[in-house]
Amino acid sequence: MPRPAVLTLSSPRAWGLILAPVRFEMIEAMRMIAPCSIAQVAEILDRPADSLYRHMNKLVAAGVVVKSGVRQKGRHSEQVYDLVADDITPSFAGMTPRQAHRIYHGTMSTIAKIIARTSRDAIREKELVMQGSVFKTLAFLEHAWLTPEDLAEFRSLVMAIKTFLDARKTPGKGRLYVTTAVAMPVTRKRCARRRDGAEAADAPAPKRSARAKQTRAHARRKARSGKRTPSRRAKP
Repeated sequence: MPRPAVLTLSSPRAWGLILAPVRFEMIEAMRMIAPCSIAQVAEILDRPADSLYRHMNKLVAAGVVVKSGVRQKGRHSEQVYDLVADDITPSFAGMTPRQAHRIYHGTMSTIAKIIARTSRDAIREKELVMQGSVFKTLAFLEHAWLTPEDLAEFRSLVMAIKTFLDARKTPGKGRLYVTTAVAMPVTRKRCARRRDGAEAADAPAPKRSARAKQTRAHARRKARSGKRTPSRRAKP
């Protein structure tokens, strides 16, 4: 029976359980080979199988992986796991703004860690060099002013790339690559007015430190009491 195309998670706790970089990569491995055993996932990730059991249990607890049976391998039996859906995405609509922000930031941080570690390992093995006249890697950082219509068009282009990549999940055909695409609004903390015409006052006021709050509270109490702090005069 084929898996559903998308599982939408509206639980902050469930999404939080999959935010560890190794669990993100386990899900990606299972998108290529599931149903599978932990030993097969470990082979794809080049990690010890024993180190993945507790992470797999977390994915089961999050509701994104299910136990789909037991099979014989030689004299031993092994548990088989499968993904609940081909793709997993959060539903921010079911979360508070604070929860959504935490999940979004955690997701971006996890992706950044995976990219940084993959780059480090590839450099260590001297794999980011040219192959003939073609580079083995592609990376860029672009800032651009996008209207809502521009952003919608960009999203459709990225989804087309994702469809292209989803069709190439069969292990062994070519070389394994990791790819990502991110678009997010840029906030400049020191600007008085944003270029889109919105007032900076629309943004939440910066939090005051505890010491600043105490100083202001002390000044207000002195003002209400009418007492003045005696001035310090130099002695003759």
